[in-house]
Amino acid sequence: MRVRVETVIRDEVGNILSQLAAHEIDLGTQSLHDIEGAVENWKQQALPEIEASLLNQAQNQFTQEVKKPARQL
Repeated sequence: MRVRVETVIRDEVGNILSQLAAHEIDLGTQSLHDIEGAVENWKQQALPEIEASLLNQAQNQFTQEVKKPARQL
């Protein structure tokens, strides 16, 4: 059995920050061992991409904040 995992990263109000490419996972015979192995392989592939996306979003937000003119009191 093959499944497709889609990853959407949203902020606290539900706005989509990024949507990663879907990953297909082969669950083999669907035994606990096969499923755990397939999920572990997916994590090894997906987590660096998720981390890079989050870091990129944080960098963009920081850059936007730095570019804003300082408010005068």
